[in-house]
Amino acid sequence: MSYYPINIRIADRLCLVIGGGPVALRKVKGLLQGGARVRVISPEVEPELRRLSKLQEIEWLEREYVEGDLRDSFLAFAVTDNNAVQNTIMKEAERSTVLLNSADDPRRSDFHVPAHFRRGKMLITVSTGGGSPALAKRIREQLEDNIVPEYEAVVDLLSLIRNQVVARNDDSTAHAELFRRLLHAGVVDLLLEAKWFELQMLLLRELPDDIDAVTLMRQFLEKHDKTGV
Repeated sequence: MSYYPINIRIADRLCLVIGGGPVALRKVKGLLQGGARVRVISPEVEPELRRLSKLQEIEWLEREYVEGDLRDSFLAFAVTDNNAVQNTIMKEAERSTVLLNSADDPRRSDFHVPAHFRRGKMLITVSTGGGSPALAKRIREQLEDNIVPEYEAVVDLLSLIRNQVVARNDDSTAHAELFRRLLHAGVVDLLLEAKWFELQMLLLRELPDDIDAVTLMRQFLEKHDKTGV
């Protein structure tokens, strides 16, 4: 089966996790990172989930799953260790519009959560379509070694530039050409190597005259608490 790759906005949307073990905890953490409203249904939960409930960061229904619990949720994760319960959840999901991920039956899941990591706004994912999570994890670890944490600052700088460039006009072809030149000229390497003077010179040379490259660099450096220009 082939899957369509998308990034879904879950901020302020109700997402359900049915189960309270270690896998449920991992799902909850990811959902909270995406800004979701999280509801956990399970008679027992991991201590960390209990703590999150006490802090009112999640809602915990301290009971077994019952039919109808999927109602009003946007996404749901079935991560119990009870086959009968898992099957009941999947049957209800098939009758509803709720997207379901089932831990024990990838073929009947509507979506899979790929192996992933973040560098600020940048999200890097690896998926084998549920075929080999171990392989996806290994490739993710290799990518983490190469895409270092400093890439968060790379994304922030390019985003800052893009905001000012796009505000000038809607010439997408010209915008694409500008960023092609910046990348070809080594903007990423200059930033990763903290060559601030050379980076500012590059921006002065490549950015349109009506964009204040010096102020732009100062804003970027202040945000990341760096010294340079």
